[in-house]
Amino acid sequence: MTIIHSRTAAVVALLVMLGVVACGGPSDEPSAGDAPSSPSSSPSSSTTDPEPDVTASPAGLVDVGGRSVFLECRGSGTPTVVLEAGLAGDTRTWEQVAPTIAEKTRVCAYDRANVGQSDPAPSPRSAQEMVEDLEAMLTAAGEESPYVMVGFSFGGLVTQLYAATHPDDVAGLVLVEALHPDENDVFWSHLTPAQVAEDRAFMEENPEGVDLLASFAQAQGAGPMPRVPLVVVTAARSDGWPPGWDAKLFDRVRAQQQRQLAALVPGGEQIVADNSGHAVPQDQPETVITAIETVLTKVG
Repeated sequence: MTIIHSRTAAVVALLVMLGVVACGGPSDEPSAGDAPSSPSSSPSSSTTDPEPDVTASPAGLVDVGGRSVFLECRGSGTPTVVLEAGLAGDTRTWEQVAPTIAEKTRVCAYDRANVGQSDPAPSPRSAQEMVEDLEAMLTAAGEESPYVMVGFSFGGLVTQLYAATHPDDVAGLVLVEALHPDENDVFWSHLTPAQVAEDRAFMEENPEGVDLLASFAQAQGAGPMPRVPLVVVTAARSDGWPPGWDAKLFDRVRAQQQRQLAALVPGGEQIVADNSGHAVPQDQPETVITAIETVLTKVG
């Protein structure tokens, strides 16, 4: 999720379709052009403190092959929880979630290329390139697998692709308002050619430089999820749809796809965030925490 300011209602609704919400506030994710918040400690300070407590947040840049991504980890224990933000979101997505999880185990969040404090990378970029960066970052940082992967919105698509292509490295999955691999195909099947053309044009202009169509296709072709504990978190409140879209129809489609995500793994669960729209990590972080804790208990 990202925050896009000064948008018309129609564009805001399109952003919601892509996992983007328009609102303000200090705890929200920034737009791609916003200055990121300062980490609570620099790389140098983390190396001089030999016994940081779980509230400390060692952070710094990790080389992933000619460029660097910003990684922020805290806590200790296994498995490590890896947090994947939504489209153009950064580590601030998780500021109401990570501290509580760090009391139980190690937790890491990061900024993808072209976002926050990470270096830029050529665009358009696909989810597969993000998975490759994620693997390189975790290896270079010495974060040992298996991981509990947590993905929000578009980050949920990246998480699904990572899990399908690195099944031995994944101990559990939490998908928070995640995109379904078939979402775009199904949505477009209910739209007019003019609506599809408008939506395609908007998708190509996303602030992170993501090739969304290629990313959906990669997730579709990636194969099954590993048989690990899975919890899907779904918002109870719809944030709306663009003008001309059948809201009741798309609400039903979205709900069905969320149920399908929960069925990706035998025994998968679905938790409903009763008082939240799409931005569950900000609106109802306690539900995300509960989902992660549920998976950690099962991995246990």
